[in-house]
Amino acid sequence: MRTSAPPTVCSGRSTAALLTTLLPLTVSLLVWASQSQAQESRADVATNTSSSRAVGAVQNVSDGIDATQPGSKPVIYVNNPQLLREMQEQSLLHHTFRLSAGGVPSKEEDGVLEGGVPLLERSATLGSQLRHLANNELGVTHMQATFDELPYSNLERKEEETVKEMVQSLERKFSLYSRLLTEMCEMLEEQFALDGPRLEREAQEYRPCCLIPDNYLEYKSHFGTRVNEELWCDTGFGSGDHLLPDDFFVAPYNLTEMFALNLRRYPTIKWQYFMSTPGLHTEYPAHRPGTSLGSDCGQSSRHRHVYEGTLRPRGRNIVLLYDLGEALTPRLLLTAKAIGHQVVSTLTLQDNIAVVGVAGNVARPAAACMRSAMTPATHDVKQTARHFMDFLEIQNEPTNHTLGLMTALNIISQSANSSALLVYVSRGVVSSQHQVHTIMSSLASMLDIIKTRVVISTFGLGLLKHEFSLEEQFLAALTKQDFKMFDIEYSKYPETGKFVGLDSTLNVSPFIHNMYDVVEEPPMPKEGALRNLVISDPYWDDDSSETVVSLSKIVRTEEGRLLGMIGIDLPLANLLEDVTHFTSPAHSYAFVMDAQGNVLGHPKLGRPESWTLPLVPTDVMLLEQTPGLNSIRGEFFSTHSGHTFLHGRAHKGDQLDKLHYWWHQSESNGWVMVVAWHDSGLPRRRLSRSVRPLPPTALFHRLDLLSPSEARVCRHFNQMATLDGSTLFLSVGSYVSPLSQLASGVESLGAVQSITAYLSDNTQLIANPGLRLGVRTDATALYQISDFWKKQHEDSDLSKYIVRRYAAASSGVAIMYPGTLLDRSFDPRSQSWYLSALSNPGRVVVSPPYLDPGGAGYITTASHTVYQGESAAMHSPADPVAAVLAADFTVGYFYKILLDLEPACGGDDIFDQERKVRCFLVNSEGYLVAHPSLLDPTRSSGPSVNIPPHITHQEPVLSMELLGRAEGWLTKASCGRWWHGASERHYSLQVPANQVVTLPAGSNQGDNSPCLQYALVSVPSTNLILTIINQTCSPSVAFCPCSMDDRLCLNCQLVEAGACECPCECPLSSHPCGDSFEEDKSYPWSTESSSPTNDTKDSTNRIWQTYFDKSFGNGQPVPQVLELTTQPPDLAPTCHRVPEPPVSLQYSIGLLAHLDSCVAVSCSLHATPTACLGVIGCVWCYLNGDGSSLLGHPHCTEAHHCYGGIVGGPSPYPHGLATLPHSDNTHGDSGNPIGPVAGGVMAVFLVIAVAVYCYRQHVGSTSNSLYTPASLHPQPSIYQSQPAHDIDAGDDDLLDVCGVGAGAAAAVSPYRMNPGYRRPPGVADSSDQGYSTMTPHDDSENLNYTDLGGLVGLPASHTVDDGPSSSGWSPPPSPGCQERRGSLLEPSHTLLAPAKRNGPNIIQVPVTVHMVDSV
Repeated sequence: MRTSAPPTVCSGRSTAALLTTLLPLTVSLLVWASQSQAQESRADVATNTSSSRAVGAVQNVSDGIDATQPGSKPVIYVNNPQLLREMQEQSLLHHTFRLSAGGVPSKEEDGVLEGGVPLLERSATLGSQLRHLANNELGVTHMQATFDELPYSNLERKEEETVKEMVQSLERKFSLYSRLLTEMCEMLEEQFALDGPRLEREAQEYRPCCLIPDNYLEYKSHFGTRVNEELWCDTGFGSGDHLLPDDFFVAPYNLTEMFALNLRRYPTIKWQYFMSTPGLHTEYPAHRPGTSLGSDCGQSSRHRHVYEGTLRPRGRNIVLLYDLGEALTPRLLLTAKAIGHQVVSTLTLQDNIAVVGVAGNVARPAAACMRSAMTPATHDVKQTARHFMDFLEIQNEPTNHTLGLMTALNIISQSANSSALLVYVSRGVVSSQHQVHTIMSSLASMLDIIKTRVVISTFGLGLLKHEFSLEEQFLAALTKQDFKMFDIEYSKYPETGKFVGLDSTLNVSPFIHNMYDVVEEPPMPKEGALRNLVISDPYWDDDSSETVVSLSKIVRTEEGRLLGMIGIDLPLANLLEDVTHFTSPAHSYAFVMDAQGNVLGHPKLGRPESWTLPLVPTDVMLLEQTPGLNSIRGEFFSTHSGHTFLHGRAHKGDQLDKLHYWWHQSESNGWVMVVAWHDSGLPRRRLSRSVRPLPPTALFHRLDLLSPSEARVCRHFNQMATLDGSTLFLSVGSYVSPLSQLASGVESLGAVQSITAYLSDNTQLIANPGLRLGVRTDATALYQISDFWKKQHEDSDLSKYIVRRYAAASSGVAIMYPGTLLDRSFDPRSQSWYLSALSNPGRVVVSPPYLDPGGAGYITTASHTVYQGESAAMHSPADPVAAVLAADFTVGYFYKILLDLEPACGGDDIFDQERKVRCFLVNSEGYLVAHPSLLDPTRSSGPSVNIPPHITHQEPVLSMELLGRAEGWLTKASCGRWWHGASERHYSLQVPANQVVTLPAGSNQGDNSPCLQYALVSVPSTNLILTIINQTCSPSVAFCPCSMDDRLCLNCQLVEAGACECPCECPLSSHPCGDSFEEDKSYPWSTESSSPTNDTKDSTNRIWQTYFDKSFGNGQPVPQVLELTTQPPDLAPTCHRVPEPPVSLQYSIGLLAHLDSCVAVSCSLHATPTACLGVIGCVWCYLNGDGSSLLGHPHCTEAHHCYGGIVGGPSPYPHGLATLPHSDNTHGDSGNPIGPVAGGVMAVFLVIAVAVYCYRQHVGSTSNSLYTPASLHPQPSIYQSQPAHDIDAGDDDLLDVCGVGAGAAAAVSPYRMNPGYRRPPGVADSSDQGYSTMTPHDDSENLNYTDLGGLVGLPASHTVDDGPSSSGWSPPPSPGCQERRGSLLEPSHTLLAPAKRNGPNIIQVPVTVHMVDSV
């Protein structure tokens, strides 16, 4: 079949067209000459200033064209705005043109499909269009010229000083929080000395966390769960219905008040808690913690491992033995599993564990190292133990107690430990006293042989301690090692354990809490070490869904009596913020390792605050894949600090690049911080301080704080925006203390005023409000494109396809047009468009479609890099990148480009999914950018809306054919995300420049050969590949396995390079022992443990092997993909950094609906599908509501009326987040009275609901609620003479929520803090805040703090001379009433401030209620 094509595609050119081609050629040659002259005079230009704008050119060498080869010419791009403007005015240049090799392509090279479509010509035209789009819509040419004009200054290399400052900052944080813990320890000890006898004599109050009413809790993103910062609560003793121990006492009010004050002063703190020796766990802020398997609501295992690691830092040795005999019941089995999970929750890396089950035979875990010996309780070992316990089942045979006990003792005997605890969880069922005697006799004989001190504790399932039975007698005898009762000789002194009778899971937690005291009492601290700080290893906190580090101290009285432990949880992101947000203008990066060499932070891991999965221990060798690193790995840990380098790839002839490492070790916990620099011979520069400041009219992104005279606020889809100019956004990485900014929530008005005043100060006298070095100059440079964007938005014909334009610098500064209110947690440097542009410098990078979080539907982002300035305007992809420019286009725009480029792509119906000729764009990873399937109505909803479309899914026949080609156009590979325990399968699609990939002549592809012809050609200067398929008949069925629900591979057991499947991921085979599951002496990897400083090749092989199953060893054929991944770590593929998903911003209900649309779009003006395609906010509506029958009168309408082209079609957005109308055009619905009536009814309903809620809150303050347990009723504070619900006027700012005054306080705070509490004078008020500026001070832009209006982490009243590293630091004042009300809202979401009398942008909405009489 021949495709329809214009008959004069390659002939009949007019004279005017010829002149149009030759004249730009002449102009470009003149530009080339001027470029050469500029390059000769470049040496005379000073390095710290830039000459005036010169006519220059950017030589883009990323096209793949070798200028040194005969017959080829370099690709030239005009980079002078004035020259571009002149040529465009003369209609001689509609895009930045290129000089091609010329000549007429042959049939084999060009017209590969029937119909003679000239693909090389089409790809060149498309490349020119996209280059024109980048230059004129993104503003690449304008922005590059701006950076070329700005002055630069050279920077000295200070990596050694920088890494030292990182460690000092970490040490200051540890010191700060250590002082806080010491204060709380001293207060507890003093309070116990005063009230101890009373506390022991009187019954105390227990406040179970699980019984807090729902209306007391509110979600806080900092804590990752619903909390109440006015409350604390208790766990450890269930719901409070059981008898409390005699020595039970609660944390005094003074301590919980200190908790609240600490959080106000240091908002990066997560959880604060006190764990007493009887088992009480008091935690602040109050929340409902998760529970262990089979436990009731108050049996949380939180912080158990922290408690044990603090009291017994040397570790313990535990063997857990399960009785699985026929006497067990399902309910008791659940109790047994709960005991095991509680035990595992107490383990630290210093502990050793073994788990065994017994009935007629012995059951062991599959891991070889856990079958016959105790194993260090690593992350994988604990996961294996939990998995083993979860799958235990009751056996239909009696229990062989002797077999089980002998197996457990054999495991203990294999270790050289001094003591061990054997925990036997059993029914204790025996047939007779004779059987008991036999068991005890065997036990005595074995204990006599073992050198290790063994203590046996038993949990009698279904047994009560004081009820005599043969079962209870047997288990009690085991616990006491009472061999005399049975007249059995025993040479050692019997070790007495603990017997616990349990008939349910309700009382498990308290007994587990002190279970290890029978083996070893918590050691007394050495003299002078009473206040030693204990720092835990990072671990995943399930309640907050974040990786945290616990800091803790032991609490003892002066007499040495142990009271418990006090602890603070800190986000790992807070401790590593200097490493995570480290930026450098010259190929430098930073990472951090623990003392075992596992990476805690690295650029490939992304921001710790964005992790959604636990961090799996990952050796540095798997991330720093530099040849020779294994030879210097040991130096990182054997020396306190140092510097070394390794040779990298060849650069500039025979010269080799060098990769330098500077490191420094923390004395507190052994973490090693490293700064790496790739020396490629380029100078290190940054913008000079002499750059003029930000214009005073610049807008900050907090549009809700602006007055109407400053900016007109409107609605841009689902975002608050303005067309008056671009808005400036500073991500948290732009600040010296990023996590303090994130924890503080939205910026206050005072903070915004301080920031904008500093950025626009031309005197350099205004103090620095905590911003990093280079932020001010980057903000100034980026904002210079604001007027250009605004003019393009008003004048460009492409504005109707562009949703927004934006730019970002490496310092975290970003600007956006239309100016938009953004979420505080948004970091542009972590987004896909930014990372992809950095990976493809100098190219136009187009992303696959994704759902716009701003409500514009599916969009595609085009991005491009901008280099550091050069006076001669000469750049190459090796130059340092100064910024990335990007723009969001509608998903239909790029398909519209294809239709305009080649009419044969569209046919008669662009929505026909059965078309024979398909044209599409695919990027270098195989993801579709423009394809007919993207117009499919079924894509508007469903589980796959967030999964990018891939060529293997939409074009399986083509994918399978390309995978089978020997040339390797489409290749499949796998890589490891070791830090999350996953492997990823992905594709690479590479087509050489100026070459067309087609079906080979004479190829035999079965039935598909005569049916399917294809051609692929790369688009110059982009990451795109143009593909055309001509399908003349239905080919044989082809299928590539794809999961549309998630990214999990459908077959994780088989990996074949030639097997077609969608990009997916699988969990890695991680073995807790570091070797295969089954012992094999011939296996090449040694099973001996290696020290952290082992730098041999064998050690790296052992590290690597833990991720792969042994089935690929011992001569078994290895699939082609895995041949890459079973290499040693320095050759193993590691996945690139995973971009963060776009951040959506939630607004108050109904807020945006009352704002005018920023851009009025009249969809009805577009009369054809092609004209409607890609227009923002519009869609061609052609299907009825059933999604299959054609609409009688198809038309172009607003997207929210006809999602996916279906009348009333489902929105792709989650429920409640559907896009709002983007224009005032309602297509004749304005006369319908239902809308106003419904609005009025809803308004009345909301008013009544709010009134009822506030009334109930008010009533709850003076009366007891039926839904509030008695233990939650307000209690008097020790600092108050009146009841807690009788609050004075001074507390209104803390508790006035609904506007009902102090009477509502009790409903908010049943265990409320005493607001009159003040920290003792002179305690920790002069402490350093623990944050380092991380910037040199010789050229530091006057880095001083100023008042940020209560911005967290900064002083409230500093003078101009106060530096960011000063030790004199006091907490900010308590927030006022309005700020307190605002803090009750979600802090990570930017919400409008409450109305003020003179406030900006106050919206008053008149409501008319229509009364409708019913008949």
